[in-house]
Amino acid sequence: MTLEPHPMAIIGGTLIDGTGRPPVRDSVVVLDGDFIAAVGKNGEIELPKGANVIDASGRTVLPGLIDAHMHFMGLGIKMIRAVDLSDTKSIAEALECVEGKISEHGKGKWILGNGWDDSKWDDRRFITKFDVDTVSGDNPVILSRVCGHMTTLNSKALEVAGITKDTQDPPGGQVDKTPEGEPTGVLRDAGHLAYPFVPPVSEEMAIEGLRRACDRALELGCTGVHEAGLDGFGMRVYQKALKRGVLKLRAYLMWRQANAESMDALGLQTGFGDERIRIGSAKMMIDGSMGAHTAALFEPYDDESETKGLLMMDEDELRERIKAVHAQGSQVAVHAIGDYAIEVVINAIEEAMKASPRKDHRHRIEHCELLTSTQIERIRQLGIVPSMQPNFVGEWSGPDGLYQTRIGERRLRQNNPYRFLLDEGVRVAFGSDGMPFSPLYGIWSAVNHPVRQSRISLEEAVKGFTLDAAHSSFEEDIKGSVEPGKLADITILEKNLTEIPPDEIKDVKVHVTIVGGKTLYQNS
Repeated sequence: MTLEPHPMAIIGGTLIDGTGRPPVRDSVVVLDGDFIAAVGKNGEIELPKGANVIDASGRTVLPGLIDAHMHFMGLGIKMIRAVDLSDTKSIAEALECVEGKISEHGKGKWILGNGWDDSKWDDRRFITKFDVDTVSGDNPVILSRVCGHMTTLNSKALEVAGITKDTQDPPGGQVDKTPEGEPTGVLRDAGHLAYPFVPPVSEEMAIEGLRRACDRALELGCTGVHEAGLDGFGMRVYQKALKRGVLKLRAYLMWRQANAESMDALGLQTGFGDERIRIGSAKMMIDGSMGAHTAALFEPYDDESETKGLLMMDEDELRERIKAVHAQGSQVAVHAIGDYAIEVVINAIEEAMKASPRKDHRHRIEHCELLTSTQIERIRQLGIVPSMQPNFVGEWSGPDGLYQTRIGERRLRQNNPYRFLLDEGVRVAFGSDGMPFSPLYGIWSAVNHPVRQSRISLEEAVKGFTLDAAHSSFEEDIKGSVEPGKLADITILEKNLTEIPPDEIKDVKVHVTIVGGKTLYQNS
């Protein structure tokens, strides 16, 4: 490979190359423009003359981290116009944040909040309109739970949206009501009843949101994201952001199931695009979340014994949608968290493959949390890719955590069983879903899984956020590992992950983030 006049050499670091192989100490990685030119140990690789040398001694060198499931544009938009409730410790504290936002925006304006998590609150209950009404007055308020599958509206927002005691549960959703039939303000997978009344996001706001999200991603060592479901507006925003130079990382764009016919009519399939923006899979949803009690389970919830969750669409409809996308040659990515929902998706994919045999489809199950041993075996046999979020384990596993509260001690061993999946030869893509957005937190969570039998090694966890994430988007030949000929996407961490206690991984900062051979973030 012909070197450019000023290539880059990263020397002295401990390289975890993304392939799952053991770390390489005192490594050398040479970058030539957009690509990796050479990789080896110090003394084995001759440094190019005039190279820009980065001394990574005492640090970790990784492939650029890829978040395989992220609502990335939405993250940026929330940074602009929503109050962040993710760090609140009680309903009272959340209400203080809402009150502050009202003071900032003025009376009568819509107030949006996101990230509240009842499992982290002292109150250990959902926030309702009766709570929000005490501080909101004439401001319509919508507060989204951390999972995104539950929203709380105050009385004014309910009035604007026309939600009353006569409002029926929509298909796949639920409007919570008091024993007297009055809406409590809590909507479970029914936010679509209210969001059309919220002032829409402008194109300029969305582009600015992408700029902010990119800056945050680079700070976290993230060089690529899989955007988990866009409509035409979102697709256009990404293209304009790229053209303006706002989009600084690589994006795999999933398209919402409602756009399937339009994509087919245009002749567009998974994989169209280039290394900056690529059309991804058709994103579908079959159930909700454990936090909202809407993930579809075989057995009832431990803490709500009258429910097994909800299916968001009819099983026959899901089968037909998957068949259509599979037949047109594209990839599907179906949100399924509960074991019953996962069963429905596996059956639908199997049926589609029988109807139109196709090798290497890499259909994905997003989240894929509560698994039976039989399902793991079928996933392996059918070549399905679980796209999972170890960040969830870090947030909600452990004694008295949300998972144990929802599904009990016995089913915890079925929940996010990474070790069992890898031992069966299943390739698992890792992402965060923004809960929280941080690949290093996800690596920490997978290595320190509270269920010991589900823990995986540091190298395996890195592979989930690099090579296996790239595999889930058919891009493992061009990125996801530090190997000659691949794109020069590199993350350098401030510390050597192999020399610190595993529990400290989540606190390690990023030193440098490189995309396409260009340093786009450096910790000052």
